[in-house]
Amino acid sequence: MIRIFLPPEELASGKSIITGENARRLALVLRVQPGETVTALDGRGFRYECRVVSVHKKEVVAEVVGKESYSAESSVPITLAQGIPKGEKMDAIVQKSTELGVSKIIPLITGRSLVRHTHRAARWRRIALSASQQSGRQKIPEVESPRDFSEFLVSQIAYDRPDLHPFSPGDGINSGSPPSIPSPPAGEGRGEKGPLKIIFSEGHGERNLKKVLRSFGGTGGITLLIGPEGGFSGEEVTEAVKTGFIRASLGPRILRTETAPVAAISIIQYELGDMG
Repeated sequence: MIRIFLPPEELASGKSIITGENARRLALVLRVQPGETVTALDGRGFRYECRVVSVHKKEVVAEVVGKESYSAESSVPITLAQGIPKGEKMDAIVQKSTELGVSKIIPLITGRSLVRHTHRAARWRRIALSASQQSGRQKIPEVESPRDFSEFLVSQIAYDRPDLHPFSPGDGINSGSPPSIPSPPAGEGRGEKGPLKIIFSEGHGERNLKKVLRSFGGTGGITLLIGPEGGFSGEEVTEAVKTGFIRASLGPRILRTETAPVAAISIIQYELGDMG
């Protein structure tokens, strides 16, 4: 089944003129023909069955022949904060995480990141779009621009504590020094209204993800923090715990950085979400 995202206003009249990248994909890659049907998702909880009327590489015309409410979104909002690995591993992480239902992906530059600068965020957003269409998702996960690890931790405290202001635009990757970490709220793993926050650490095999998930109260979502090749430094783990992250493991075997998010998200979706 062919799926594309279209703005709801382009579907409201019952006839859609599809242009741009969607038209090129339908005409040149998928080679749709007049009379075929495609599924259009509007990002607002509806999907439309559309019959192709005419095809051109710059414009595909389709008529709406059916509409129904629809959602393939996870009941558990999951944010993946991922240390950027080298090569094209991040491409696979974005693709598979999107297929598994994450709502947001935050690429991180950490102390052990082999990648210190990158301009691949636009590519990762295109991958998320493609993976969303392929997997039949109703929404495309947000893929943020890469940010410094310390900047990310400050944003997490600001989220949990409204009395703390978020970091300023000058903080983080392009500043002369990393932002300071304010004092966190009491307790480990969750702010008063924030998500359950988990950092994966090889040294905490006695507290696996399944055990940690038992503390999930069903509100606020889950934020996963996964390191690049080589994992996090001891100092980074300590700072993350100060901001409310729980240390956990994915079992006795050491997983590659591109394997860990797939395993973690799958476990969460099985235990709390819509898999299994």
